Amino acid sequence: MHLHFTNISLVPFHAALLAAAMITPSVSSAASPCKGLAVDACSADTQCTWVNGYARKDGRSVVSHCKLKPSGKGSAMADDDTVKLSKAK
Repeated sequence: MHLHFTNISLVPFHAALLAAAMITPSVSSAASPCKGLAVDACSADTQCTWVNGYARKDGRSVVSHCKLKPSGKGSAMADDDTVKLSKAK
């Protein structure tokens, strides 16, 4: 018995694959309000912070950009308003 796969239509498979790709949410679908801002606009927005360009350990360059500030959940960085307690002697 010899099978011929040339008569099998892939249209239903491709249609299902396309539908699944359109339904699956994308991580990048929620655009940052800071993305693409210039340094002045970034500094004026309280939810954004400016990152100066730098070279990574692997040698790749990262260009200066504006990004969303950390949310504070699990962040190691303390807020400016945080009261620091000292040990009594």
